[in-house]
Amino acid sequence: MAEVILHLTIPAESWRHIRDTVLGQYIKGSLILVFGTATLSILLGVSSAWLVACCKFPGRKFFEWALILPLAIPTYIAAYSYFDLLDKLNPLLIWIRLNISTEVMILISDVIVYPMTIIVLASVLYPYVYLVARAAFTQQSNQFIEAARTLGHGPHSTFWRTALPLARPAIVGGVSLVIMETLNDYGAVKHFNIPTFTTGIFRTWLSIGDLPGALRLAACLMVLILFLLVLEKWLRFGAKFHNNSQSDQSFKPYELNQKKSFLAIICCLFPLVIGFILPLSRLVYWASQTVENVFDSTFIILTFNSIAIAAAASFITVMLAVFLTFTTRYFGSRTINATNRLAILGYAVPGAVIAIGILLLAKQVNQATGWIMTGSLSMLVLAYIVRFLAVAWQPIDSGMERHCEQINNASRSLGVTAIQSLTNINIPLLRNALVTAGLFVFVDTMKELPLTLILRPFNFETLSTKTFDLAQQAQIPESSVPALCIILVSLLPLIWLNLQIRNTEK
Repeated sequence: MAEVILHLTIPAESWRHIRDTVLGQYIKGSLILVFGTATLSILLGVSSAWLVACCKFPGRKFFEWALILPLAIPTYIAAYSYFDLLDKLNPLLIWIRLNISTEVMILISDVIVYPMTIIVLASVLYPYVYLVARAAFTQQSNQFIEAARTLGHGPHSTFWRTALPLARPAIVGGVSLVIMETLNDYGAVKHFNIPTFTTGIFRTWLSIGDLPGALRLAACLMVLILFLLVLEKWLRFGAKFHNNSQSDQSFKPYELNQKKSFLAIICCLFPLVIGFILPLSRLVYWASQTVENVFDSTFIILTFNSIAIAAAASFITVMLAVFLTFTTRYFGSRTINATNRLAILGYAVPGAVIAIGILLLAKQVNQATGWIMTGSLSMLVLAYIVRFLAVAWQPIDSGMERHCEQINNASRSLGVTAIQSLTNINIPLLRNALVTAGLFVFVDTMKELPLTLILRPFNFETLSTKTFDLAQQAQIPESSVPALCIILVSLLPLIWLNLQIRNTEK
């Protein structure tokens, strides 16, 4: 910590150069992507969630589970699948240069990458909003919807005046996840050459070798994240709704006529096509053309490395999350609750920032104990735990609140020890929540790129780093093979998780 403060406080000529030349570009690029991706994710996620949860049309059951599938595709892989889309605009740019001016052509080429990147990011991140919005619409009280119907409000008016305000806290939570994933992204923004804080940290630290400058950029990014978290809390302030006697009665879905059913199918099909079907089909086509050039014995090692480290990280993270949630709820200490809440803030911190912190920590440990952490798998697993602890915390804490709180109070009054309550009562009751939490962490670890790129040991490759390396070498068709493996490994847990979520909504 002292070293971090030292780097941040000592004046640096390089930081003055960064501040005067590129800092404004990093701020502008990050904010444009954040607000653009968040807005498009809301449009795609909320509209499809309302149609699936509250309307009846052909294909509704299919879209209910299919709309979650884009979560299996990491943002950088989605960007690679659309790598040649900007090339289609070259004839237009050439015409502008010849008939208008070179300056206008450069301006348009610089601007057009932003909506392109926003579409790519939102197409695979909107399920965060879709899932929470669908759950909120499904679990809303029958009484409110029927009251709106009695007053003569149709589906459109009921959505805007009743359903959407009730679902606002959940939607804001889903949007915050989209924002954090957007700020964490490195592969997609690097591919489209958009200046953001994450690309700036990589460039300043790894390319230029300026650690103090990278730390200052990381500090600026954390200030932006803190502002966004405060904004989220303000948007959700006071938004608490209580169940009533009819809250467990789901309302009757609106019957859509033929024309509206067609529009509903188009509305649900659009995000599924751009976020899953089109990227997957292009990857499958490229893989069929290049698999013989890429697939060899080392590829099996890549797959084993990815699955093994993701499984280890998910197991340790889930065990730590169980311990933290249990101590918080069993002992009811405000101090324990505050420290645990601080521990789960890692998901709000981009991977590049966590990597810097872990490396500085490893340096201090090396100097104090002689234990070499740098370049070890233990350091990479530690970084995954810090990053994804909140992912495991949420389902476990929710499950413990629903199933274990009263039983823990009873066992404590009977003189049962805390360890016995944890092992004999809580863990058996939380079996589904533990599996859900573990799969969430497993999928996120498989897709994580910035942390793995920075902290991986020498000569240690995973499917994500192999995909990135091939793309950086302009071998995007070849990168489709490891990319497909990431998607397939992530797809099965996502389908199982979706089934679990549907069961809890019923």
